[in-house]
Amino acid sequence: MIKNILQTLFSKGFVAVINFAILILSAKYLGVNTRGEISIFLLNIANIQIINEIYTGYSLVYFVPKFNLKRIFINGIIWTFITTSLSNLGFFLMGKEVKGFELDMYILSLLIILNTFNMVNLLAREKVKTYNFLSILQPLLLLLGILYFTLVKKDYTFKAYVLPLYISFSIAFVISFISVLKLVKLPDNKNEFSLKSILENGFFCQLAGWFHLLANRFSLYFFSTTALVGLYSAASSLIESVWIIATGISPIVLSKISNTGDTDFNRSITLTLAKASLLLSTFAVIIVYFLPNELFTYLLGKDFSPIKGVMLWIAPGILFISFSTIISHYFSGLGKLKFIAFCNFCGFAITLALAPFLIRLYGVKGAAFVANCSYGISSLALFIGFAINTKLKLKEVFNFSKDIENIKKAF
Repeated sequence: MIKNILQTLFSKGFVAVINFAILILSAKYLGVNTRGEISIFLLNIANIQIINEIYTGYSLVYFVPKFNLKRIFINGIIWTFITTSLSNLGFFLMGKEVKGFELDMYILSLLIILNTFNMVNLLAREKVKTYNFLSILQPLLLLLGILYFTLVKKDYTFKAYVLPLYISFSIAFVISFISVLKLVKLPDNKNEFSLKSILENGFFCQLAGWFHLLANRFSLYFFSTTALVGLYSAASSLIESVWIIATGISPIVLSKISNTGDTDFNRSITLTLAKASLLLSTFAVIIVYFLPNELFTYLLGKDFSPIKGVMLWIAPGILFISFSTIISHYFSGLGKLKFIAFCNFCGFAITLALAPFLIRLYGVKGAAFVANCSYGISSLALFIGFAINTKLKLKEVFNFSKDIENIKKAF
């Protein structure tokens, strides 16, 4: 278990470095306004993905070991074409797309969602090496593409980001599709399949994910200019890189619990890994604190000079989620997705109530305050639920010798 976590942490860390480079290039050469357009474009795709992943998302990890993989795979492809088409039509009718890139959003959302669906199946079958390889490959290809279009082709428009997206996700999709197809062709004695169970679990999982996404990103719709959107979204993306620690640990927790159940050890290791994630994430934020502001201005450009301050304003909420993400995946592995959705809804409700008022008065600082309140409430609710479900005693939270013992066992 720990070996898989370390492999995943390494890949996530490498991806974070790549994403940081992508952010630097796009900010420096495309400008703060184009960064704002990119943020809206990706947010729209994320919303489409959340709807589609009612079936194809990470909640499916719970069912892949139990159901017939071929039926899961075929139904997932059909579902993706239907829901992606309808969702894009909805955005088109609402006029929320980036003008001139409506068809691009449809094709890219289809590619991204199908690739993610393949990745879910690989993770569920514990093909961690392939999963990590593809996790690195796509953003690396995106970075190389942006480098080519900006530095070689001298293209500083929105297309310099969109075209590399096409290339990177097309290649990743082909490889992931072939990898999953090999698994589908293997003999499978399981005939069980329940579309209702998958959709019910997926609905609450995606509802939880949507509430989590909008806890911070919903604020983007209330900024008065695309420049402010670009600044805040860039700051959020940078400080959220701290989540590589939690996102490196949580998929392994999810896969382990889905396959082995709610054992005493799984409960204990979940708390241990949540504390480890919080500790390591805190170190990462401290490093950001000591980095000179001039470094960010040099890398991103003068329009992003306030970005370090914005990052630190959001940091408390980021640390809350670094801890609670591990606990969230514990409940996900048990199929208790309604509870996760409820906790994340509590956080989103705070955003819904406060964002329009505070952003109008205080701009990006108001948005950061809203994010911290939202993340804090949802994280507290998850922890209370975990404590009740596992009959956790307060002394166990501070039993660090037990944590060391758990990590040794996990090896």
